[in-house]
Amino acid sequence: MERQDVDEASVAELTSRELEVLRLLVLGLSNRLIARDLDISEKTVKNHLSSIYLKIGATDRIQATLYARDAGLTDPAGATSSAPVSTTFPDNDAAPADPALTAREQGVLRLLALGLSNRLIARDLHISEKTVKNHLSSIYAKIGATHRTQAALYALYFGL
Repeated sequence: MERQDVDEASVAELTSRELEVLRLLVLGLSNRLIARDLDISEKTVKNHLSSIYLKIGATDRIQATLYARDAGLTDPAGATSSAPVSTTFPDNDAAPADPALTAREQGVLRLLALGLSNRLIARDLHISEKTVKNHLSSIYAKIGATHRTQAALYALYFGL
């Protein structure tokens, strides 16, 4: 079975509510904002995410986001969000922002976008986990992200 067939089969297993949660997750919304947008509890969002992770074989938000992108579920028009989305992505006509990330920060961000944990990023770059956390804090401040999913989406958007 080809990868595309597997993706289509996994997507078909998701309920319509799980697809809504996944689409909002791709926009970089927190569990709280997803819950507010869908008028459900944060606990229900967590339950949906657990079910989504199980069905698509993801272990975290970043892997789920990458899966959704690969499966073609990243169309913002498909999301029902009425809540303000706090991503740092410019309009398509705007030039990419230059947050002046250092080469090391770009390397950390690239690995983060691949879904690696802080421990694996540290191991790959031969630095401590504390240094990774420091780089991530600096990256978040420079690009206006509040969590790693937003930072990963930023990296994907700008092709890092």
